[in-house]
Amino acid sequence: MTDNFPSFPTPLPPARKRRSGWLALVLVLLVVGGASLAWRQQWRPGPRDAAIGVPVTDSSARAPAGERIQVRVINATSTRGLARRATMVLRDFGYDVVDFDTDPRRKRGTTLVQVHTGKQEIGERIVRVLAVGEVQPAVDSLRYLDFTILIGSDWKPPAQPLRP
Repeated sequence: MTDNFPSFPTPLPPARKRRSGWLALVLVLLVVGGASLAWRQQWRPGPRDAAIGVPVTDSSARAPAGERIQVRVINATSTRGLARRATMVLRDFGYDVVDFDTDPRRKRGTTLVQVHTGKQEIGERIVRVLAVGEVQPAVDSLRYLDFTILIGSDWKPPAQPLRP
């Protein structure tokens, strides 16, 4: 007499189950790691042209090699977050932004780079980084800063990269 019950597959031995579980885990980790690496290569943050948001290759806008240029950035507009965004752009170009803040009383239409230590040519570099602004001497030997940048409403920040 034959049984009319459906046949079930025979269960795998325990060692074989564990091995296939580990293999699946390793495969998932390889796929996730590969995708993460590809994403990082594609979206790597770097210096960007502030006007159009594309990578900048102009090495003359970078801070001079081996020289520490201390900068303070002040948002002088009603748009929130511009000082922080300008800080990221300047740091990408090698400038040491030691402070950034917002001054709600100031409403500037144009960006101003104040030179405190007489380094006028480096002020011109900062203007090239931001793609807007004017340089103004404001010599003050008591300041610990080389430059103060007053961000005006003429500065348009680049597209913001994802920064974890």
